[in-house]
Amino acid sequence: MARGGLGRVALLGTGLIGGSFAAALKRHGLASHIVAYSAGDAHAALALGLVDEVAEAPEAAVAGCDTVVLAAPVSVNADLLARIAPALAAGVLITDVSSVKRAVVDAARRHLGAALPGYVPSHPIAGSERSGPQAADAALFRNRTVILSPLDESEPSKAARLESVWQRLGATVVRLSPQEHDRIYALVSHWPHALGFALGAAVAGNGVADDLVGPGLLDLTRTAASSPALWADILLQNGGPALDAADLVAEELAHIRAAIRDGDRESLIALFSRAAAWRGRFG
Repeated sequence: MARGGLGRVALLGTGLIGGSFAAALKRHGLASHIVAYSAGDAHAALALGLVDEVAEAPEAAVAGCDTVVLAAPVSVNADLLARIAPALAAGVLITDVSSVKRAVVDAARRHLGAALPGYVPSHPIAGSERSGPQAADAALFRNRTVILSPLDESEPSKAARLESVWQRLGATVVRLSPQEHDRIYALVSHWPHALGFALGAAVAGNGVADDLVGPGLLDLTRTAASSPALWADILLQNGGPALDAADLVAEELAHIRAAIRDGDRESLIALFSRAAAWRGRFG
């Protein structure tokens, strides 16, 4: 294995994030060989030069690998852990790039057995409305945050090696527990995507001509151009925290509705000012 690299890598899932991770590893010389498995687009990833080999089963992909990266949708990653566990080499580093952590962590604890200390969950805060290996970008993680969520059982040396790899890809690494990760990202990502879809669906169903839609609405509904299947999976897998986030947003909407109903301009300005001050921190 190259010093500080991931050696022979099994990539289970070759969409935007998995494909970009493979491209980035190749660009930075952090993988000696990448074997891909995907139910859909692994052969496209091979044709694009993102991976070196395609396996026809996940068990075959992970055999003899130093590192396993789970880059399929959340529920698929959880199922893959059960399939690959008997085929894992001793000492393997296992990570996932799921945007929900608890569901995958629970599956890892159920299925990995003696391999569990090699599992270090991660989540790159990067993406695009585009999908598939054709959208892969070796620079996707540069100047982005990656959340690392080591378990109590995770080997510190493996967590440190994975953190170093993400940093060498240009990312800033922040550590959060799986529980805190899912609480925060339900509020800052998962529920906002649901709101984007809800607003898009409301406009789509009410006879608004396309040429009447301005950039403000398009900005607000940018996330509604994302994969519906992917985001349905994420929201269902992080249901409890997502519903908590929905309640927080519903409280603010209720305040806005009440202020409009009562003609209370000062309350609207106070709420909007609090939101504007927060948003202004990001430029």
